[in-house]
Amino acid sequence: MSNTDNLRRGRSRPGAQRTTLPDGCAFPVPLPPARAESWTDDQISRWASLWKGPSANLWDDACTGMVALLVELEALGTNVNAAQLTEVRRISETLLLTPGSLSAAGYALAGWPT
Repeated sequence: MSNTDNLRRGRSRPGAQRTTLPDGCAFPVPLPPARAESWTDDQISRWASLWKGPSANLWDDACTGMVALLVELEALGTNVNAAQLTEVRRISETLLLTPGSLSAAGYALAGWPT
């Protein structure tokens, strides 16, 4: 399924105005939680990339725990069980990391179809 298909599945009404987010987030990347002491370099890199992404413009300090959990679950790779996979999907949608959830919340990225 393409991003265009995902956007069309969003709950945003046709013709509704969407706020276009910047390509990245200029706010400083917050420090990871204390438990991140055991994280790998890849996990630290993923943490930073999530906080530099467009959706991070919409987050506040309350999102740090959810972002950390997403980083940890993604690091499991193919070793996740069904409940963990569901949690990854739920967190991704809550943090507006999927095209459909971003569109449904009334946001868009530059270059998205209208």
